Amino acid sequence: MLLLIVVKGVCLLTFARFVWVVKTVFSSLCSLWKHQKMLHKRKFLRFLLTIVVVLAIAACNHNIPQSEKSQIETKTVNNTLGEVEVPLKPQRVIVLEENIILDSVLALGIKPVGVAYCRECEEKFRGIPSDLLAEVPVVGNIGSQPSLEKILSLKPDLILGLTWLKSSYKILSSIAPTVLIDFPTMYNFKDRLRYVAQVLGKSDRAEELLTQYQNRIQKLRQQLGKKLETKTISVIHLAGSADIFYSYRADFITYGQILSDVGLPLIQKNQKQLDLTLSIEVLPEYDADILFIMTEHLSKDFKSANPDSLSFLQKPIWSKLKAVKNKQVYKVNWSVGGAMGANRIIDDLYKYLVNIP
Repeated sequence: MLLLIVVKGVCLLTFARFVWVVKTVFSSLCSLWKHQKMLHKRKFLRFLLTIVVVLAIAACNHNIPQSEKSQIETKTVNNTLGEVEVPLKPQRVIVLEENIILDSVLALGIKPVGVAYCRECEEKFRGIPSDLLAEVPVVGNIGSQPSLEKILSLKPDLILGLTWLKSSYKILSSIAPTVLIDFPTMYNFKDRLRYVAQVLGKSDRAEELLTQYQNRIQKLRQQLGKKLETKTISVIHLAGSADIFYSYRADFITYGQILSDVGLPLIQKNQKQLDLTLSIEVLPEYDADILFIMTEHLSKDFKSANPDSLSFLQKPIWSKLKAVKNKQVYKVNWSVGGAMGANRIIDDLYKYLVNIP
């Protein structure tokens, strides 16, 4: 009789946990419904089947014996959506972002079990060496919702991403502890590295990386000496359109922070807006002695290019720029926003400004 009561109690507890998961996931489903236009029944069916799989596995996750859960040491970290209980030393990390967070995770010595990538970019992971991600499964494109089936199959103990995944936060959290970073409030790459390191239990390694970075900065400053004190520097982003380009506030973007540390302030240092979309007519205002071009449409030598971007370079206003006349225009890929990306930028500054490999 006593055994029967215990069995019934366990069943009720399991059912209660399952109901909690159902409520959590379908609450997220309602949010997702607003963002996804399911126009075809087949697409909806696949989506519904995914939810069913999530429910089943998440219910199992919530039914793990308490004794087994207690063996996993955890800590509480502040997340942009609240506090999150994460493993003290996560072993199976999925990164739903392709450079800002991924760069830091890899630099800290952790190889993810799954990543999202940029399908529309020239480089899938925008500057991160491909060998570091060899055989790491891709779980989706950063421009769309990740594959829940793939994420589930990888059995993560931590999921990292940016706040564009806010609508999926509940459903991802039902799979594994999920930490989302709000880039506009954590745009300094040093702060971001330290935060990711805190989440991953790698704070000591982060400080080592930042010390190495500071040492490289000091050496570069010594190499540059006074030769660039009178030089002006500008960085612009070319778009796919022939008539516009972008400009970012110096402290908002990683390369601006690094150039500032080196002592090479950008023309954009006084820009008030975080980013500007500008017409080609104002391009002369962004001219400088040295002009760096950020684009994913042009080849390194500017000879092979997206037709629209190439026509940008063929316009008379381009040829009149001081940097163009003096052949001081360089194409760079400075989109990676972490410790590895910082070293890549420093390498380029040596290459183009000091002429030391």
